Amino acid sequence: MNQLQRLGSSSFLSINIGLPAQSLSLVIILSFLFNRFVISDDRLTPRGVPLSRGALYDPQKDFSCLDGSKLIPFSFVNDDYCDCEDGSDEPGTSACSNGYFYCLNAGHIPLNIRTSRVNDGICDCCDGSDEFDGTVTCSNTCLEMGRAAREENERKARLARDGYQKRIEMSQQGKDSRRSKEEERSKLEVDLQQAESQKEDKQRVKEEVEAPEKEALEKHRQLEEEKRRKEDEEEKSKSEAEAENIFNLLDSNEDGLITADEIKTRQTFDRNKDGAVSDEEALFFLNMENEMSKDEFMKTGWILFKPYFLIESGMFQPPQPEGTDEETATTQEPPAPEPVTEPPPLDADENINTDYEDDELEDSEKSESSNLPEDDESEDDDTKLNLESEDTDATRVDLYDEPTRLLIEAADKARQEFHDAERAVRDVKNKLQELNDALSLDLGDDDRFGPLFGQCFDLSDREYTYTLCPFQKSNQRGVNGGGEVHLGKWNAWSGPENDKYTSMLYDGGQACWNGPARSVKVNVQCGTENKILSVSEPSRCVYEMEFSTPAACQRIESATHDEL
Repeated sequence: MNQLQRLGSSSFLSINIGLPAQSLSLVIILSFLFNRFVISDDRLTPRGVPLSRGALYDPQKDFSCLDGSKLIPFSFVNDDYCDCEDGSDEPGTSACSNGYFYCLNAGHIPLNIRTSRVNDGICDCCDGSDEFDGTVTCSNTCLEMGRAAREENERKARLARDGYQKRIEMSQQGKDSRRSKEEERSKLEVDLQQAESQKEDKQRVKEEVEAPEKEALEKHRQLEEEKRRKEDEEEKSKSEAEAENIFNLLDSNEDGLITADEIKTRQTFDRNKDGAVSDEEALFFLNMENEMSKDEFMKTGWILFKPYFLIESGMFQPPQPEGTDEETATTQEPPAPEPVTEPPPLDADENINTDYEDDELEDSEKSESSNLPEDDESEDDDTKLNLESEDTDATRVDLYDEPTRLLIEAADKARQEFHDAERAVRDVKNKLQELNDALSLDLGDDDRFGPLFGQCFDLSDREYTYTLCPFQKSNQRGVNGGGEVHLGKWNAWSGPENDKYTSMLYDGGQACWNGPARSVKVNVQCGTENKILSVSEPSRCVYEMEFSTPAACQRIESATHDEL
């Protein structure tokens, strides 16, 4: 059906009602224009077309479908017949279901609706422009709706303006803090060079004074070993002499053997104190044999015999259980001796135990070392090895002569000074690392988020108190007590690529029972205060925070045109 056919019914109507042909033509034209065009800003624009697209609908030219698929006479636009596949020829009618109708909504917000909703009896545009066929009457509510929207926009604009002013202040604070940290880093780098130089000097001095100390201690050790060797030889000889004397004493017939009968002649071996040495008691001392040679006695027999001779001489008193009187104690036999490689000498000097002296000295060393300050946990392995490698004899100053003691004291002082110099280097390195970590943080394009670093913010609900420490961590603890739960540590900005500073990610938190590790997404929005607005848990162990800060506020540009 062409345009003449579409207008034929209107012409036929004018003839039947008896109107003059000239008047009827004017009515048809006016009706045609009213249904198809609107006047906006003194311009004639097809109904349903925004002003921004008005140039595409030129009545003086044929209309090209916006998808470029077809060229049609302009008279086909808004003629209630869908000619273009994209529906662009019917922006003001419902002929095309896939087109869009533009609501001007003067005084409020313009709106695009589907053309299928045009003249459907429902007022979709606040200015009622979508219902123009007269079927329903739509009230124009744009001014009322626009007023509420404008008030909300003004509130947001005021918030943004105030927040942006504070953002400028935060940005300046962030820049000042960065500049201060950079200056401190430069100073620490100089301090580190000086500390390392001092450490090298102290190490050189330490090595210089440790050389004569080591030489003196080695000499002393050799002398001590020689002295101990001689003492051991003397003790061994004395012990062998004592053992030989006892053997000769027991070998009454001097046949080179100790027999059970010879054992039974000495009351010393009456183990049960019944007044006689039985065969069983005699065999006990002879290793359950009838006789024992001198060689066997020197190797193993003396170990069994010695405690009884010590008791006989009064040089040994076996330990007594509680509640045992002295008379009963004398009837008790000594405990079975432990095997030894060499029999100790039977001499009054045996009560001097050199092993005991060594143990006592070691205990003394432990006691002295326990009073020293503990090393820092961050002490490096080299320092620990240096301290552990120091000769433990160096702490036993009282055992050495005066020259050696002076060498030890000088070396101890050098070691302590070197240890202090190492600690100073570590302290400077730790501070430098902390500064470098802080300076490497992305605190915004103008350091506007800088003042948030080092602060923590809390929000409590009925069950929990949530803590956010920007660029560090996030925690949760029960309002009524209980331990703190680590929700995550700072990872990175996680907003979209074109606006990454709108979201933070904290992950690697404490793992849920039979679930994932906790994590927090922090949505950052404009506000005049730095605070947590809300916390939710959209999925198990995955938390979401809303955080407001002036650092997220943007500059508001003055609008040059407002369609409201």
